[in-house]
Amino acid sequence: MIDENVTQFLQNCKYSNKGYKMDTERWQILLKAIDRGSLRAAAEEMGFTVSGISRSVATLEKELGFALLHRAKSGVQPTAECCQLLPSVRELLFAQERLEQTAAKVRGADCGTIVIGTAYNCYYEWVTRMMAAFRTRHPGVVIKIVNGTSSELAEMLLDHRTDFCLISHRDSLPVWLPIRQDELMVLLPKNHPLADRESFPVESLKTEPFIDSYPGMETDITLIFDKLKARPDARYSTMDITATYAMVSAGLGISVNNALNHQDGYPGVVERPMNPHQMMEIGLACGENLAPAAQAFLDFVKERLPE
Repeated sequence: MIDENVTQFLQNCKYSNKGYKMDTERWQILLKAIDRGSLRAAAEEMGFTVSGISRSVATLEKELGFALLHRAKSGVQPTAECCQLLPSVRELLFAQERLEQTAAKVRGADCGTIVIGTAYNCYYEWVTRMMAAFRTRHPGVVIKIVNGTSSELAEMLLDHRTDFCLISHRDSLPVWLPIRQDELMVLLPKNHPLADRESFPVESLKTEPFIDSYPGMETDITLIFDKLKARPDARYSTMDITATYAMVSAGLGISVNNALNHQDGYPGVVERPMNPHQMMEIGLACGENLAPAAQAFLDFVKERLPE
């Protein structure tokens, strides 16, 4: 029995009552432009010219009868009408990938692409070890690694932009394989008055100059701050965790980091758990109804957890 996603994909590939055929490559181009925020970036990544990318999107807009992108010098953004289509478009392309991989599996071919997102650099070794072992069984499968915060990657998973994510737990995740526990740690200059304590009182977060890593983004840390109602006074910010450690070491303020994301080489920084302790579960998340290559990887990982 053909599942609902594949049926929808086949229906979308037929001629519409306007007489045109849905071109999935054009949808792929549109999504790439939206995800990269730029026609030029999409063109460079996909190997097209900028004018070719622009014509492809314009053709879709003409066929649909409404604009899909707001174009500006700073880049492109989806229109309100386009945003209504995006969930269906991602489902369409996901169904196409599943269909192609299933057909290849029937032919006996070993192929497909798997995208794995990770929010923790320390787990690159674990992911690549799994990839190397998986490749001995499935040498034809291509695996890509992307990174981001746990919240960003969870959203990408639900949008079918990744197949797997190594992140902290989110209630919205369809499939979850727990791997280990992580803890949030407060980073303090070694001469800080509270550096000699075994733990850092949560209420003191509100009164200390704070260095914000990844400002404006939802992270494990901001979610904990919201839960504790303890948003600190951010005096400095950076998008680089090593810069956070350097600023703490220089005595500019305190910060918070995942224990898993500890950075070596900063003797001027001490790390203390919060009081009360703030723990979270780290695991591998994936969607349901996986394509054959992704399902094979999931089965492979399940055989080896915990490692």
